[in-house]
Amino acid sequence: MNEHITVGHTIVPISEILLIRGEGNYSNIITRDGRKLLSCRTLKYFAMMFGTIDFIRPSKSALVNRLAIVHIDFKSQKSIKLVNGDLISISRRNVRPLRELFQSL
Repeated sequence: MNEHITVGHTIVPISEILLIRGEGNYSNIITRDGRKLLSCRTLKYFAMMFGTIDFIRPSKSALVNRLAIVHIDFKSQKSIKLVNGDLISISRRNVRPLRELFQSL
């Protein structure tokens, strides 16, 4: 797997990506330094490209870098808190699989 992706004319190291949000046929890539890059690739494309090792998919519209996670709340808010303070909601269908994944790590 490549160590970086190219978005337009910008080369982004995968380790710098915190979150990818899907918006229809486009994806917004949020990096550690706060940049937001728009890609014409779908979230499904990035999910298949990164696999399940580096990134998790807590909902239909988000792909999160596991190394960027600060806290996961499986009970009340059902959300993931990232290092930049963003809260990403976990869909009802993904609560149990994510809990099992993180208990096994």
